[in-house]
Amino acid sequence: MNTSPSAARPWLLFLAVVAFAASQTFAAPIEAQDALVVRDGVLETKAGKRVGLYGVNIFQSHMHWARRQDPEAYRTELAHIAASGFNAVRMPLNMSFFMPAQGVLPDDPRYAETLEAHKLPAGAMAFYDGLVAEAARLGLYVIPEFHELPTDPYRWFAGGVEQDRGTGKPGTAVAWMAKADAQSKHHPDLDLAQTEVPKTLAFLARHWRGVPNIVGIEVPWNEPIGDITQPGPFAAIVKACADAVKAADPDRLVLLCTVDWGAMVNYMPDESVWKIPDNVDILFPHFYPGMHSGNSGETGTWSTSMASWASWLAGAGRPVMVGEYGTVEMHRAGYWKGERSEAQKAATYAASVAQWQAQGVQGVFAWAWQGGVDRDEATGRLKDGAHVLPLWSEAFPAMKNEPLPKARLAIVCAPSMRAAYGSRQDLWRIADALLDAQLTPFATVFDSQMKAQSGVLARYEDVWVITNALAEGVLEQVRASGRRVREFDRKLDGLDDAVAALRPPRPSRLPANVLAAVGDTSVALFERKGKGGTVRLHALPAMAKGQGRLVADDGREIAAGSADAMRSEGYAIPLAPWSATRLNWAPDAAASRQPD
Repeated sequence: MNTSPSAARPWLLFLAVVAFAASQTFAAPIEAQDALVVRDGVLETKAGKRVGLYGVNIFQSHMHWARRQDPEAYRTELAHIAASGFNAVRMPLNMSFFMPAQGVLPDDPRYAETLEAHKLPAGAMAFYDGLVAEAARLGLYVIPEFHELPTDPYRWFAGGVEQDRGTGKPGTAVAWMAKADAQSKHHPDLDLAQTEVPKTLAFLARHWRGVPNIVGIEVPWNEPIGDITQPGPFAAIVKACADAVKAADPDRLVLLCTVDWGAMVNYMPDESVWKIPDNVDILFPHFYPGMHSGNSGETGTWSTSMASWASWLAGAGRPVMVGEYGTVEMHRAGYWKGERSEAQKAATYAASVAQWQAQGVQGVFAWAWQGGVDRDEATGRLKDGAHVLPLWSEAFPAMKNEPLPKARLAIVCAPSMRAAYGSRQDLWRIADALLDAQLTPFATVFDSQMKAQSGVLARYEDVWVITNALAEGVLEQVRASGRRVREFDRKLDGLDDAVAALRPPRPSRLPANVLAAVGDTSVALFERKGKGGTVRLHALPAMAKGQGRLVADDGREIAAGSADAMRSEGYAIPLAPWSATRLNWAPDAAASRQPD
């Protein structure tokens, strides 16, 4: 974020204070007409208003909150989350509190005594009902998910004793689904998971049926790893969970937590991209730049990788939302060795949100309100890099850009064209060129989908195909698709001409290194290539009209005059490398005053 001191006059500082105060205003409570649906690949309310979910994970909801079940724990935290500009939370749950023994759900007479045998409280449903209701009052949508299954005999949050781990003493936690491996590590028994996880998710769907701020139910559980990620078992349990949720509540959305985070370069199975059950409404992968960007370096490669990765998930034609992202594990990336600075953290958050917003991702959830996002615990004010997150609090939920399923360009290729993150070749080069030209969103369609599904390309206008390593017959399918087709080999000769041919008659006037997200009264900006300098922009808030001023969050006046003139002639603004800022529209008081 640009933090240069302001030389503004006092009234400019007043405007900045007003802009900050406005950002702290809670949204209206979520009511029946605000319940979310997916129509033609777009997340919107029942009334037809597009919605982007700008959220954060509430990590403690499956840990201390679950065991203590004190409503005061969530009241202050949810208020701080809403005041920070978020409109959604992902709510991790421990399945142990919803099925403490095989087949025992909260409506079973044995439920309370089963939990009490593990010295756990039996008020989970009332506690989480209160949390969901308080979230609705504050204008927050909620996505529940099983972050932990009953598989750890020593887990304190499920009734165990951590000190007994490794001592040979039997565990006392709810762990009836545990199956030990040769190293005595516990994993889910897949036979039990196949039947009991769907039952428990169905119970939640029934229990919260008709609750408008419950977005949907995440399946099968958080970040599946191990044997479950093989194509057959994973597809089976996803279908079982999705079918169970829809049987319990046909209107409830189903979100798919993809295999292995959904961010591995060389392991992105079809079952996490396009080969998914009809009952899955939304893809919900995770992406951490520190873990998943390799050694790409602070040269723009890592931010482009985020947009390229999002395009891989477009093949199903369904909304894509990022269930977790953030600055944890940043030390894994070769270019972030040692202590991470506030500026690096801010750039990571900003690049994530800005790149995905430009690519039509319809929801992002930072990890996490406890244990990831730095904040003042007393006031909830975000800090140490996370302070940039509120800059998108208006623009992201407004969802004024095209969602990813509405992409007009598809890139057809073999999975091997997913170059290692940061490698300036193959799909990365195409993604970077399209981002430079503001030609987003775009989709990637892999050859396995081409062979398995007819008519895959029907929803696109243009198709580019990288011919190297394609499965037999796919190139012929592309040529016969009736779309406008461009063929490339791995050298990508002619890429610049292909990009130029796609430019609309009135091309975007954004510089190649700037991303702008437009809201009704503000514009969020991010310098995405580490270049910096003064740029000329034309982007204005949607409601900017008449005479007024563009004022940055730090109080600087960027431009003043006619909104029409700013849109046509532009305005100059200095942007530091990797910086993020928000410009707020302040209508001229004299021009907006009504005549007597």
